[in-house]
Amino acid sequence: MRHRAAVFVLDDKNNVLLFHRFKNGEEYYAVPGGGVESNETPERAAVRELKEETNLDITLGEKIGEFEADGNHQYFYVAKSWSGTPTFGGEEMKRQSPTNVYQLEWVPIGKLGKIDRRYGNKNLLLRWLSPVSRFLGTNITITVDRPLGSKHPKWGFEYPVNYGYVPNTKSGDGEEIDAYILGTNEPLKEFTGKCIAIIHRLDDDDDKLIVVPVGVDFTDAEIRTATEFQERFFKSVIVR
Repeated sequence: MRHRAAVFVLDDKNNVLLFHRFKNGEEYYAVPGGGVESNETPERAAVRELKEETNLDITLGEKIGEFEADGNHQYFYVAKSWSGTPTFGGEEMKRQSPTNVYQLEWVPIGKLGKIDRRYGNKNLLLRWLSPVSRFLGTNITITVDRPLGSKHPKWGFEYPVNYGYVPNTKSGDGEEIDAYILGTNEPLKEFTGKCIAIIHRLDDDDDKLIVVPVGVDFTDAEIRTATEFQERFFKSVIVR
């Protein structure tokens, strides 16, 4: 099995460095990286590949994921720091052709398109970015302090869903971690359900949990519609 190491490089404007690929009529993104040679560790390969492909000198941060896909054993890291100007190079440059195009681009995290599963996974990055990702997939109890039909104490808008917080926690804003409760139709005081997603705000330190009855699911579009009354004021991505 082929082993591959890749690195997410981020700048201070919420952009991530990716290869925008156009191959045989297909368009997708790929995280820079490449094969692990027989005499090196995945960590060493990650640093080497980034230098060859992007001309960046990086200090490797933590490993944020490891999995197998299409015959590749993948290791994913985040660059702790980097220096230099991104410049396309390496074996990929030799393979460049009209039907096999590589474009090195800074892509806003909020506009990430399809990252081919052979070459990355955007949810790995988004989960790492969100300080509340540990709640994903877990059953949690929410204290509801703004029930369905109530009004915001400062801004006066009405809550079309139940909204509350996880007791004894702290979010990035210093308050408890907040949660939207979807899939219920009456005002609640407390609710226990499953966290199926997170709204990761790109311009605020206050990520929101999406909690639903166990066995119920909502699409990203449905989550956007249900939370638009408040989230329209922020830039965000949905993390799964």
